[in-house]
Amino acid sequence: MPTVTIQCATEAEAASIRQAAAFLSEMHCLAQSAPDGQVLHLTEGLALDKGRRLLRDTLQAAVQARVDAAEPRQKRGPRASAGAAAGSAPRGGPGAT
Repeated sequence: MPTVTIQCATEAEAASIRQAAAFLSEMHCLAQSAPDGQVLHLTEGLALDKGRRLLRDTLQAAVQARVDAAEPRQKRGPRASAGAAAGSAPRGGPGAT
């Protein structure tokens, strides 16, 4: 059996890879064990059910990672605008000629 080594940046990525590998394994086992004339029907059903779950879980993990990464920035407060230098008066403001 071939061995694959994958380095993941986060535990969420590793969990998604494990889930995808399990899905593929189950799909191949089902295709080999399904009765003649039922292979496409059964594997398609698995793909629709567990494939959707895989996509949903992967999407959820990716979005959650983005939310988790944004939380520390939000706790620091908004970044200052790079527009005007501190202490400069806006154009057309008091003292404009």
